[in-house]
Amino acid sequence: MKSLGGYRFLPIEGPFSGAPFSAGVAAEPGYRIVRAIVPRKTPLADGFRLIEETLFAASRPLAALCATELRIPAPMTRQGFTEFNRGYIDQLERWALPLDGHSPVARTNVAPELDPPSQPCLHAFCYTVEGDHHRPTFVISGSPEAPGTEGGLAGYWADMLKTMDERIAALELKWADATETQFYGPRAAHELFGKQELVRFEDMTRPGLRWVFSLPPIDDLNLEVDVRALASESWL
Repeated sequence: MKSLGGYRFLPIEGPFSGAPFSAGVAAEPGYRIVRAIVPRKTPLADGFRLIEETLFAASRPLAALCATELRIPAPMTRQGFTEFNRGYIDQLERWALPLDGHSPVARTNVAPELDPPSQPCLHAFCYTVEGDHHRPTFVISGSPEAPGTEGGLAGYWADMLKTMDERIAALELKWADATETQFYGPRAAHELFGKQELVRFEDMTRPGLRWVFSLPPIDDLNLEVDVRALASESWL
């Protein structure tokens, strides 16, 4: 689907239809995606104001917001996750961003293992600006392994890779377009990961891998991954 902000997005369908985020976004011709990193541990309310101020200064509409990255104190129960999302959805609605019942904005939301925040915070956000780029720019939302996935790290990896493959293909992109992969997992998993014979590990990590010592936002999940290609990054 096409948003009103210069990008197309992949709605989340099936049992998660109506989720507060999309599966991923990609800039339309004539636009490119840039990323802004906010000061560390910026509370969500302050982060939302920074988004508004940044887009206003860039002469971009609120509809140009295409991805957010959140940090939370600790993984939540599924009920707690649902309750947390209500406030996030309310903000998107105040900005008039949802389209046909879908949120167009991609999202990654994780709980840092080291020095977590005391309240939900905004870590970074992405938005579109006018101008073509020499390659596609996009953001694929963070995805953990499916609940009940078996096989340990290798099983989790295979399931997440399948999801990333599907989302990249659905947005008419390819892995060669990616500039960065982010992996969210605990220190213990990091120590074991290099010893695994993981399917297509080189393909997924060739553009560059950031390992963030964090956990998915729901307490019965183990790992999460996202992928992106950006035109530029800035620090607010």
